[in-house]
Amino acid sequence: MSEFIEGRNAVAEAMRSGQRVNRILIAKGMRPDPLVDEIVGLAKEAGIAVVHVDRAELDRESERGHHQGVMARVPEFNYANFRTVLDACAGKERSLIIVLDQVTDPGNFGAVIRSAEVAGADAVIVADRRSAPVTAVVHKAAAGATAYLPVIKVTNLTQTLKGLKDAGYWIAGTSERGASSLWEAPIEGRIVLVLGSEGSGLSRLVSENCDFLVRIPVAGRVGSLNVAQAATVFAFEWVRRGTEG
Repeated sequence: MSEFIEGRNAVAEAMRSGQRVNRILIAKGMRPDPLVDEIVGLAKEAGIAVVHVDRAELDRESERGHHQGVMARVPEFNYANFRTVLDACAGKERSLIIVLDQVTDPGNFGAVIRSAEVAGADAVIVADRRSAPVTAVVHKAAAGATAYLPVIKVTNLTQTLKGLKDAGYWIAGTSERGASSLWEAPIEGRIVLVLGSEGSGLSRLVSENCDFLVRIPVAGRVGSLNVAQAATVFAFEWVRRGTEG
């Protein structure tokens, strides 16, 4: 099976990273663009076919119609192996893994992957049920980060959290009702950040398997951020702690 990566930035990052690409589709009549020129050049170097098609064809293939005139047909997304990622992180004093519990919006999922990769996280983990799969929308929202950051799909989040604890991680669940403020909570070292859906938050079993619950202090009238924004705030507080001293 195959799927598409949509958008100039996402396709460019896929090409730069060496991700497997079957062919590049570019809308006919596009204005000159340096990023598109780079994509075409990288494709030629790699021996990947570049096909100029009517924009209507891209519209038909696009998941949401935001392809920007550029799409890449790629093999079905290859999820990373949980044990392989843990082995790669063994012995690291600082390691960040983000776990998403029932996050079904692909735009939010992709934005979380982007923030996690920029923050230097080691992986994003999702459940194989009640979670958005990696699709063209996720690739585009991640702005190419799916080409670099391992994304892991597991069958049981609670068992996965136990495995992460055994590997030396502290599990921080995020909740607006958390007892600890983010500025005071022990968000450093080997940390797993668990974020739930915007509607219902963390599920009961996942919450019970967290070592502590932490909230983002707010000053405005709206009580919380969306999951992608919250993931960014938490991840970069972990980055900040690592730069202290």
